[in-house]
Amino acid sequence: MMAPTRRLTSPARHIPAHKVGWAAFAVTAALLFAWVGLRFGLNSPPSTSGDEPSYDSIAWELSHGNGFAIDYSDPEFRKPYDVAAKTHPELFHLESTKDGPVAFRPPLLPTVTAVGNLLFGRQFWFLRSLNILLTAATAGLIAWYLTREVGLPATMVAVLLFLIDVRVRLYARALLTEPLACFLATWLTLLLIRMSNQIRHRDVALAGAVTGLSILTRSIVVLWLPGLLLIVWLVRRRGHFRRLSAAVRTSVLFLSCVIVTMLPWAVRNVILLDRFAPLGTQGLMELAAGYSDAAWQHSGVWQNLSSSDVFADVALKDKTGVVRELAIADVSKAKAIEWVRSNPTKLPALAAMKVYSEFRPYSRLQTLVLLLALTGAIASWHCMATRVLVGLLLTNAVAVTLTWSVEGRFVVPQLFVIYALCGVGVGTITNRFSSSELPVSPHS
Repeated sequence: MMAPTRRLTSPARHIPAHKVGWAAFAVTAALLFAWVGLRFGLNSPPSTSGDEPSYDSIAWELSHGNGFAIDYSDPEFRKPYDVAAKTHPELFHLESTKDGPVAFRPPLLPTVTAVGNLLFGRQFWFLRSLNILLTAATAGLIAWYLTREVGLPATMVAVLLFLIDVRVRLYARALLTEPLACFLATWLTLLLIRMSNQIRHRDVALAGAVTGLSILTRSIVVLWLPGLLLIVWLVRRRGHFRRLSAAVRTSVLFLSCVIVTMLPWAVRNVILLDRFAPLGTQGLMELAAGYSDAAWQHSGVWQNLSSSDVFADVALKDKTGVVRELAIADVSKAKAIEWVRSNPTKLPALAAMKVYSEFRPYSRLQTLVLLLALTGAIASWHCMATRVLVGLLLTNAVAVTLTWSVEGRFVVPQLFVIYALCGVGVGTITNRFSSSELPVSPHS
């Protein structure tokens, strides 16, 4: 993808980077399949305490031609949960409700899962296997990239740290969006790095399409757009690409491809909701979770509003589907605006608390990885690739300040960025103790 002329270490030339990448993919996939299959089962239902059943139900309804809807009362859909609830009711109890059409979940993951339902019927192994393969693909791309940039020894350390990261194991087996979001963010990152070396219109268009798919996977990515546009602008303006008109055209092409990719989903939501909410209702429904006394008291970490009295003055009992979503969204938005107006001086501190809660390490391993990534970023800051990587982290941090923290979950899509910098940090440190001459830079 890239053709760096200066690297932190001399790569192992007898082992091509693509072979290292495929090896890392195969090892990661084998380990994750073995761990998930033997410990949990590839076809076991997910816990009903989180988001997984809603994605599962939407996919089931899509595969039966019922549209983007939720129906927990369908006997065939319920069967795996009801069977599991006989022995573990605290984990698998599912209320028999029917919401009909919904707009609070992004569409890409349920659509992919629906394909599995069409092909294989009622099961869970299709999406779980896909998530394992997507996680393994991210590991392979980390290995491929770092082998080119810092050599094989540092690559092996970084991939090993990736493999033992609890976030990798947790989300590889969960029926959630993280593995797909992480793979798409990795693809986007590599495209942006390649664009920093040479601008091709097809790369710009592809980066826009991948960004659109990322938004259709996790709606918060729409808040990355200003930062992504700035990165695209900067990589277009560097070197011999200094014409303002060329930078503008590149940014317009990128944004146009984002919009075109999202357009069908946006039109569906606007028609269904009868208001301008192209990404659906999730952001507005949860807005008070980011701006409220509860958010302040919990350092900006997301709190479940449904278990509080935030919606006590709204008659939700008889509302279902988008009617319920819109009622919640209206109240949540009003509550958030009211809190912001009443507490403007708290906003900077709240934003800082959200970023700290999201990006701080939650284990010794994450602390080590963060320190290595900081070392790598500092050591190679003069390289454009590093600036792109750091710019992506800052872009995500801004999105967190505007929403809420989920204690590290929003960082998962950027694991490639973190482990790429971590690998550079490992290479930097190992070279300090090497007797060989130190080459200049890990990136072109």
